[in-house]
Amino acid sequence: MAKNLQPDRLASSGLNQAIASPRLHISFGWFLLLATAYVLPGLIGHDPWKQDETYVFDILYRMLQSHDWVVPQLAGEPFMEKPPLYYWLGALLAHGFSGWLPLYDGARLATGVFMAITFLFAGLAARHAWGAGHGRHAVLVLMSCFGLLYESHIMITDVPMLAGFAIASYGFLLSRARPLLAGVWLGVGAGVGFLGKGVLVPGAVGVAALLLPLLFHAWRSRIYARSLGVAFVVALPWLLIWPIALYLRAPHEFYVWFWLNNIGRYLGFSVAELGANNEPWFWPETLLWFAFPALLLALASVWQRRHDIRHSAPLQLGLVSFGVYLAVLLTSASARTSYGLPLLVALALLAAPQAATLSAGLSRWLDWGARLFFGALAALFWGVWGSMIVSGHAPHWRFLTRVLPAGFVMPFLPLAVSVAALATLVWLVAWYGLPRLYERAIVSFAAGLTLSWVLFATLWLPWLDDAKSYRGVFVAMQPHLPAQRSCVESIGLGESERGMLDYFIGVQTLRREIHPNVNCDVLLVEGSVDNPPGQLTPDWRQVWQGGRPGDDKERFWLFVR
Repeated sequence: MAKNLQPDRLASSGLNQAIASPRLHISFGWFLLLATAYVLPGLIGHDPWKQDETYVFDILYRMLQSHDWVVPQLAGEPFMEKPPLYYWLGALLAHGFSGWLPLYDGARLATGVFMAITFLFAGLAARHAWGAGHGRHAVLVLMSCFGLLYESHIMITDVPMLAGFAIASYGFLLSRARPLLAGVWLGVGAGVGFLGKGVLVPGAVGVAALLLPLLFHAWRSRIYARSLGVAFVVALPWLLIWPIALYLRAPHEFYVWFWLNNIGRYLGFSVAELGANNEPWFWPETLLWFAFPALLLALASVWQRRHDIRHSAPLQLGLVSFGVYLAVLLTSASARTSYGLPLLVALALLAAPQAATLSAGLSRWLDWGARLFFGALAALFWGVWGSMIVSGHAPHWRFLTRVLPAGFVMPFLPLAVSVAALATLVWLVAWYGLPRLYERAIVSFAAGLTLSWVLFATLWLPWLDDAKSYRGVFVAMQPHLPAQRSCVESIGLGESERGMLDYFIGVQTLRREIHPNVNCDVLLVEGSVDNPPGQLTPDWRQVWQGGRPGDDKERFWLFVR
């Protein structure tokens, strides 16, 4: 499991004095296996899931159908919330793998590509900052964060933002020695972040680039200034080509994207319309779990190295980039947990040297805490799955049936069960080597979280897919749609639902919210069980109602004239 790099000192067993086994570092082979096991499961094998996947996939699906790569469209309407980098890559991968995978599975591979880029450049940055071996420590810290797990396996435009921040971090650290290469990576990182999410990443990178020389003497050099000059030139095509093409093609959509979805979301004047309001104390409360255990390790690392802050460029970069990005999040009028992903890169850079230098006692307690917690979680996954296979129904536990359909019949999938069993066996075998590792605590966390995700993405995947996919509900509605109809209008239909209605049964609705005078002969209403449709005119007749399995809130009603 590991390669021997250096011997440890003598240790006492408490009863007898004995020579301790040599302490080891995790080998690159085992690290690569663990990282692969983290990234790949869950990328294929299920429909697009609400919240983000549903609309992201329909946008890139429409790009494949219309060959319009400039104006993103959702169910026939321009959708200008994000720039198109994720849609471009997702569409290309969906098309390239269409002979082997469903389009949505091929598109989701884009997330795997961006996560591989994130791990690569976060590792390169930590290796350049702290020396050989610390690159894998930074990646292990990232893999241990609870906040990264789900977002790193779904179609979401925040993963190129994360990748861009990691690339830019590597560029910053190179900038004091190799200005040309550093400028290239810094510019590419800002560009990837911009085309993935908007002005958030290039804005934060720009502010950090200016603050570093203002706060620390080590960054006040001509070499660093040259790096910034190269970065500016490299970033320009990323920052200008698509926005200019969008403005020339559709000036109003450019206004909606830049002014409402970037400036308006930050200052707040468009939040009431677009959603994602930043509640008081959202980020202080979220970071406690979202960034665990990276935040804890980063704080310990900074405290231990506090006397080196004036001279250590990696510490300076980690602190400034974390502080700038957190300040942006705290002052923004909108917030979602996924917006905080770049914070994890800064924390991983700060925490990397601490991963292998925890005290033996603390490392042991964290290791066993992770084993017990994730072991109990793995037992839950296996136990519930086994119970459903034997009994034919889910356990009647409120915390499960509140979000998952209680009546679902779990299929037995030999390949999925084999992968889950192999992952569990490898995790148990790894217990033998963990006590000998310098990084035993962080490896235990990363391995336990990876095992939990593998079991979730194999044993429970059909159950999750049944609950989170819109395929069943819209396919059930399709026979009730009149074959001869002028059009379909809708009330209250959300982004996710519009996207999946378009993909699964090819129906694009005319929303009354933006077409108040529409006069179709079919009406689809989305609401909740507690808020059914209001009184309609007598010429409307309800022909169907339904919802996703296990969802006792969201409902759909279909009317025809």
